[in-house]
Amino acid sequence: MKKLSDRQKTLIKWLCVLVLVGLIIYVFRDMAGPIMSQLVKTSPVVVAAILGATLLYGVIESCITFILMRQVENNMTFFDANIMTYFVSFYRVSTLGSGTIVASTLFMKHCRIQPSKALGLYSIDYAIHKMTICVMAVALFLANREYMLGVFGKYSSYVVLGVIATILITMAIVLFACWPPFHRFLRWLLEKADALFKGRFTKQIDSLSEQTAMMEDATRVVLKKPWLIVVVMLLDICKFACWFAIPYIVCHNLCDMNIVTSIGITAMSVMLAAVIPMPGGIGSSELVMTAIYSGLVGSAAAGAMALLYRFATFMFPFIIGAFTAIFFKRFKRYKAAQNEKQGIPDGDSMADTDS
Repeated sequence: MKKLSDRQKTLIKWLCVLVLVGLIIYVFRDMAGPIMSQLVKTSPVVVAAILGATLLYGVIESCITFILMRQVENNMTFFDANIMTYFVSFYRVSTLGSGTIVASTLFMKHCRIQPSKALGLYSIDYAIHKMTICVMAVALFLANREYMLGVFGKYSSYVVLGVIATILITMAIVLFACWPPFHRFLRWLLEKADALFKGRFTKQIDSLSEQTAMMEDATRVVLKKPWLIVVVMLLDICKFACWFAIPYIVCHNLCDMNIVTSIGITAMSVMLAAVIPMPGGIGSSELVMTAIYSGLVGSAAAGAMALLYRFATFMFPFIIGAFTAIFFKRFKRYKAAQNEKQGIPDGDSMADTDS
């Protein structure tokens, strides 16, 4: 079977997104006018508040990057971490998620962080990120169980299935990122498949061995300072609270929910949307959030809120990130000059192996 090129994969991703967006437009076709009417009514104060929440999210995300990457490179600054947050956001949107790791590695290379260490720590960060969403959603659901059951109503069975699926996916991500015995088990499975299919999986085995070695190195760094996991998870909770509070900011005067309950509903919606395999989560989050919030604030307000949520969490960071991408060459020169002053090698001349 012929392997798909990167261009073909990107085209398939965009086709999937267009199909789901088309489905959403069809389902809510009668609500287009009311949704636009609600968007027009949105006050500048509300827009400023949700953009402010997104900027605060970016600051906390930068703190997490700064704390983790300082474990392997003392010269990385908070300014570097903040620029990286939006640089990665730009490539996450423009490549529908597939360029995130490449962008992160490229940026961190110019901060003198070896690609292997960067990838390992990035994987640990992602595992904690997914675990935090799962913990927030389940904890807040249980804390407001009666209200939540009333909100999700007819979707309760889907919620249970979604929670189970998300927990299993999150466990797999955490095990893949942190647990060497799980790595050995995966290699054993691939070796058995390779023997069965006469060498078809040799490249995958080599790639898996390389990736798991990176993550095991990163795990050793983190386990030496277990407080790192606690700090990163607490910062993740604060970070997600900024985004998950956006529906409350937009719709708080339309229903009787408080901000904590709203954060719980949004966390559960985002967790359920993540089960839908769409590139970059485009369309899936809007579909789930609109369906859930419609019972609380009406379809028009829920649709308008979902679009504002998407703009604040997806397009706004992308727009800021576009400027960091445009001026990335200038950043490279700035870092090169800093490195030269300190008598250390520039990122472009670094070997891609650990010293």
